[in-house]
Amino acid sequence: MDERWLLEDQIRHNRRATVWLFVVVFAVLWGLVLSVGILLGYPPVLTAGFALVFGVVYLLTASGFSVEAILRSARARPANPQVRQEKLLLYKVEELALAAGIPVPKTYVTPSRDLNAFATGRKPEEGVIAVTQGALDALDQEELEGVLAHEMSHILNQDIRVQTYAIALIGIIAMIAEMVWWGMIFGRGGDRRGGDPRVQLVLFVVALAFIILAPLLSRLVYMAISRNREYLADASGARLTRNPDGLARALTKIAGTEPKESHRGDRTVASLYLANPFKRVRKANLWSTHPPIDERIRRLGRM
Repeated sequence: MDERWLLEDQIRHNRRATVWLFVVVFAVLWGLVLSVGILLGYPPVLTAGFALVFGVVYLLTASGFSVEAILRSARARPANPQVRQEKLLLYKVEELALAAGIPVPKTYVTPSRDLNAFATGRKPEEGVIAVTQGALDALDQEELEGVLAHEMSHILNQDIRVQTYAIALIGIIAMIAEMVWWGMIFGRGGDRRGGDPRVQLVLFVVALAFIILAPLLSRLVYMAISRNREYLADASGARLTRNPDGLARALTKIAGTEPKESHRGDRTVASLYLANPFKRVRKANLWSTHPPIDERIRRLGRM
């Protein structure tokens, strides 16, 4: 079967999965707010409707701020064309963007000694690629090209849009759940008078369980889709460079290291990186934002 057809089919599959991601996460948000209404004694329908409107407004505004927050968290700065190493980086990003047929992303460098990189932005026209100083120092030109092509593929496949909005949405779910949880601990837990006490107790227990599980459920759904997108970006990047060995060698080097310093930032953004910036993943894990590096290398070797 033609390799290009397989990639295009996988892209279509991921787009369908993206729709389900937002359906599920929005459903979790709706259920969470409904639970809040039950626990606090407010009209649940009105509360849920207000929260959905609030969630849409939040996504429209927070997505722009989240890009800047990610760059600040990583201490990223624009690549300096006066520095030879970073000048070559800028040339390579421009070359790959032309090959991919997308606007040239803004290029940043972070001071981290970890071997890593990430892409972010709300859309391809606002794409950003950031590379760690550790990657610039440790990777040769073919390996660095493979890493950049992987991140370029995230922009080309519009993964960055999904990641930015999903992070913002999951963030607000976690925030609401945490606020309600602490409110119940230090507050009076709402007015649940009236009606059958047994029904009220069941509703209370179900609502409490949902508030505890909602952040976990939304994050699990996102992580599952995130892992598939990493495989697709590996394959798309290899097709872009026509050299899967470059990215495979880079991943081999990354697999042989653990993050050399504490990563600054929320663990929600770990999925943006080429490899988990907190801990390398070598075996399949339900909570992993990335597929096992060994499996990624194996798949690249078959291309």
